[in-house]
Amino acid sequence: MNFQERVEKQLHRLRADRNWLFVKSLFRPTVIIVSHKRSGFQWFRQIAYANLSKHAVMPPGARYQHYSIERVPERNRLNRNAILLVRDGRDVMVSLFMASTRDGRNGARIWEGDGNEITFPAFLRTEFMELKNSRHEIIRKMNPVDYWAKFHTDWLANSNVVHLVRYERLLEDQPEEIRRVMRTLGYREDEIRPIEVRLDFDQHSPVGSNIPQGYQRKTTGNWRRLFSAEDTAYFEEHAGPVLRALGYETTAGDGATLAHPA
Repeated sequence: MNFQERVEKQLHRLRADRNWLFVKSLFRPTVIIVSHKRSGFQWFRQIAYANLSKHAVMPPGARYQHYSIERVPERNRLNRNAILLVRDGRDVMVSLFMASTRDGRNGARIWEGDGNEITFPAFLRTEFMELKNSRHEIIRKMNPVDYWAKFHTDWLANSNVVHLVRYERLLEDQPEEIRRVMRTLGYREDEIRPIEVRLDFDQHSPVGSNIPQGYQRKTTGNWRRLFSAEDTAYFEEHAGPVLRALGYETTAGDGATLAHPA
């Protein structure tokens, strides 16, 4: 590694340091990215960091969660600059299942936590997601569908959220999504020059060989390959209204399309 590369690497580390972000936030308005697990947080954080030059994008490697803020400087000036990043909750369930399990025998999946085999239907209905208070004490445990619904219900009602970004639209047209975010945050049209960030989806893909048949990377709709009719009905009962509140137009059949932004 030559001198220039070493300097650039050190500067990159400094920019991502909490103290650096704190100093930056004293002079620039902050932007907080809110997202549920497996919704594209790391990708979108990089996109925001590359494009929102007039803001302090906070915090790298952390996210807002229920009733608490992890690793965010106490004096950050949120000032109604939270962006809610969302993804079809059924695809989130599939991604969460794959990320929480590994290969087992005869095509089964093994839960990383206890080492036991678990099926996708059982995963959806198991209460293991931890809802915590501001002191990081566990209030109760919820199944992932109910937790996903509560997470988004809470944040849709939060007045600090000024913009909603859908993961699916980032895949479809990243530059246009960047433009929408920048316009919401007050950037002039002559300042809006979208810088696209490509993510190595293979790096974030499930580990193992016995992944479900038809599972595809860098796409949407994987839930259609894993959800049974009973799973679809279960998600609809527990989280259907929230899914539609986020702009996903569901039909009585099984599909979901994106509503056009206002």
